[in-house]
Amino acid sequence: MSPAPGYRGFTAALGAAQLVSWGALYYSFPLIAAAMASDTGWSRDDIYGAATLGLLAAAVTAYPVGVLLDRGHGRRVMVGATLAASLVLVGWSAVSTLPALYTAVIVLGALQAALLYEPAFAIAVHRLGARQARGAITAITLWAGFSSTVFVPLVQLMLDTVGWRGALLGLALVNTTTALPLYLWAIRPAGVTGDTAPGNTALRPSLRPVLRSPRFYLLTASFCAYMALFSGFTYHIYPLLIALSADTQSVVFAIALIGPAQVGARMLVLLFDEVTISRLGVLTSATFPAAILLLMMPPSALTLASLCILYGGANGIFTVVRGLAIPELLSRHHYGTISGTMLVPMSLARAAAPWGIAAYWTHTGTPDGAVQLLLALAILVPVLFVLAIAARRAEPS
Repeated sequence: MSPAPGYRGFTAALGAAQLVSWGALYYSFPLIAAAMASDTGWSRDDIYGAATLGLLAAAVTAYPVGVLLDRGHGRRVMVGATLAASLVLVGWSAVSTLPALYTAVIVLGALQAALLYEPAFAIAVHRLGARQARGAITAITLWAGFSSTVFVPLVQLMLDTVGWRGALLGLALVNTTTALPLYLWAIRPAGVTGDTAPGNTALRPSLRPVLRSPRFYLLTASFCAYMALFSGFTYHIYPLLIALSADTQSVVFAIALIGPAQVGARMLVLLFDEVTISRLGVLTSATFPAAILLLMMPPSALTLASLCILYGGANGIFTVVRGLAIPELLSRHHYGTISGTMLVPMSLARAAAPWGIAAYWTHTGTPDGAVQLLLALAILVPVLFVLAIAARRAEPS
């Protein structure tokens, strides 16, 4: 067995692997879907229906994945899921019917629960402890923040040269030759690197008090509102801004600022390590409604750019908050199980939000309806987060 990586090697390897996992399993989908619709004649609704069911599959899978992580099976989970994802991508490249497509995308959705962010966060907390994991989680999200920058042009290049079937085979190859060995090297079996996680479950406090605590449900509700906001904003920001502004060039430029804003904000987290996650969560979540309120102002290049920079920065930091709020506000034990439990309703919220916002937009006949829903979600995130902090302080120690 090769030597276990040190802190920097562990963080870089896990971050680079996350970059590939997000690119192969998440950011590639819209491009592949568009190419499939053009080639097969299947409707966009049919193809995105598979994606919705995939998100629901991720919700179902999240809890058992979390339990396995807490039992010390992180290496097997992430390495096995990566290999399985590559095989599914190969199978997807050969589909010729909608049922076959749905099968492939639903299985990929279930595998996302074992590969995207939460499992990596759990492994970082297990190995390093909650305090040192803060820098590692921030660094991991910095790596993954470049995923769309790398994979969107890469997938487009493959689509232009070898078509969508060849692109899926290419993604399977990249996933197998890059993410698989990185996970295999970075994540060592429990006990090999002095991990703090698994092992002596008898010495760990019971999980029941956490699951019975109001702060658990308030924090989960805040994260559900955040996931609904993230999903709804991601799916609707382009058509929404186009409906509000006739300046397409300014819209495209503003949306392009979201990625750099996310990365820049996460770098700031590394500089202000003394700020508690609770305070960071309050300040960051309060930025969401401020950003959405800009949608109600007369559209201009400055307004659109400010909106996307504020949202991107807040989203970048809140991803880190989401990974570290569990040990600070709930428990330093059972990270995987708690995270997996919370991820079930969070995944449902992420799946339902785009459809709900679209339906309300259609019902009202104006983009103002979509803006109102986004604003309501944006307000709920900080309100519920603050209530979770208050509930923690009110509980007897």
